[in-house]
Parts: sequence; C-alpha cells; structure tokens
Amino acid sequence: MNGYGDNPYGQNYATGGGASGGGGFMAGSQGDSPSGKRAGNSTLRPVTIRQILNADQPHPDADFTLDGTELGQLTFVAVVRNVSRNATNVSYSMEDGTGQIEVRQWLDSSSDDNQKASEIDQNMYVRVLGTVKSFQNRRSVSAGHLRIIEDFNEVMFHKLDAVYAHLSLTRGSANGGGVGGGVGAGGIKKDVGGGYDMGAYSGNAGGGFASDQYKDLAPLQQKVMEFVTAEGPTSPDGVHVGLINRKLAGTTLDQIREAVADLCNEGFLYSAADDDHVLTTG
Repeated sequence: MNGYGDNPYGQNYATGGGASGGGGFMAGSQGDSPSGKRAGNSTLRPVTIRQILNADQPHPDADFTLDGTELGQLTFVAVVRNVSRNATNVSYSMEDGTGQIEVRQWLDSSSDDNQKASEIDQNMYVRVLGTVKSFQNRRSVSAGHLRIIEDFNEVMFHKLDAVYAHLSLTRGSANGGGVGGGVGAGGIKKDVGGGYDMGAYSGNAGGGFASDQYKDLAPLQQKVMEFVTAEGPTSPDGVHVGLINRKLAGTTLDQIREAVADLCNEGFLYSAADDDHVLTTG
C-alpha cells in the first residue's frame, strides 16, 4: 500500500483484470513498444494529461519526474477524440479537460489486444495505463493497457485520485502534518520555490518529531534524517538520494551520498528498494 487512500476502482487498474492494490497504486509490468524497454519505476501513479505535459526531464535521456518523484508507470482517464489504426499499432488522440496527448498502443498478435483496440472509438472514455515518451520534444504515452470506462463515476474519482496523490507528495498526507497552509509531512514548511525549509521544525508540530532528536549528528546528517523521516510514510520503497539532493538546497549529490552512507553505517538509515532508496530504522 502507498498511503494514498482506498481506491474502489483499484481492481480495474490491473492489466491482468482482477488483482487489486490499496491506494490506487500497484506494482506491475507495463508493455511498451516492440523494443521492450522497461520503465524504471514500477509504481503506478494517477495523473492528469496536464501533469504529463508539465513533468520535468532535464535532458532527453533523463527520467521524467513529477512532484520530485520519478514518473514511471502512470494511469489517467480521458476521452478519445481521434483514432488512427495501423498494422502494428493504434494511435489515439485523447483529452481530459486539462490537455491533449497522443496515446500509442502496440499490438501483439499473441494477445487479445487487437480485439480490445477494435472496440475503442471516438468519444469513448477510457482508462490508460502506460509510460510517458518524448520524441523531437513532443510527448506521448506508450500504452500497455486500455480499458473502456463503464462506470462514469470513475471519471470524477480519477481526478480526485490524481489531486490527492499530488497533495500527498507535495504537502504530506493528512495524518502526517496537514495538507493545507503550505505545511508538509512532519511539519516541514515549504517555500515558494517548492523547496523545504529544514529549520522549520518546532517540537512535535504537525505530528512530527522534536528537532533535537538528531542534535548530536552533523548539520547535513540532521537535515537528511529530518527529510527522510518526513517523506518515509509516503515512500514505502524508500526515499531516493536524488530527491534528497534536490530538496536540500546547497548540497551536491556526492555530499548526500556520503551523509546517507554514514547514517547507514551508524544505524540511523537502511537501504530499502535498492542502495539509492533509504528509510529510517526508527
């Protein structure tokens, strides 16, 4: 579970048609183009088309990020405005009220995708599962699975799901420090630029912890511990060292890696999904 709330449509997220995960986010594999390139992040994130178009990509070979987190597999609900069928793939033009994007589904003769693709037509609402791609500065989505929407409550639910995920990642979950007033998880205040003011801790405000809990650590190690402690509840696979580096102004990635390594050696942190994802031992 990823802590983003229960999703009554979760059973429909799965490409296999039945497996359900709490919170609307599920780990799983998604199909891609015939090249078979696999997405680097197995977390399924609900998004809007505008969020896809606004996702950060520092350079053409870099991973896309949204709200400071890698945007791997994604899902959104949109209406089909145009369909172009080819021998190997089907291209759809879709919009959801926030933007418009091309969605391409590659057909596999060994599966039933061909039959499913033939049922999707203009002005139908569909749920898309896939990954974002970019070619010549134009973004599109490579779909691993498309499903026609039958319950239109799912359209509104998805919009709320996307908003809730965004607020959880940018301001913290409701039980971790409040979603309003610019206060993030653990009571970390956010500045206008989206960075974290790590000196904003005071006592146990917002359900956080006392700022002197790590008073014997070096200043940078204190900030790393405070940030990982705040982000941990919404990052079950661990907090990525790259995210820590982006959020702690005036630091380099090497400095963060060194601080994380020292904290792991001293028993404050441990490696989660891999060596680049860490969580607190407390």
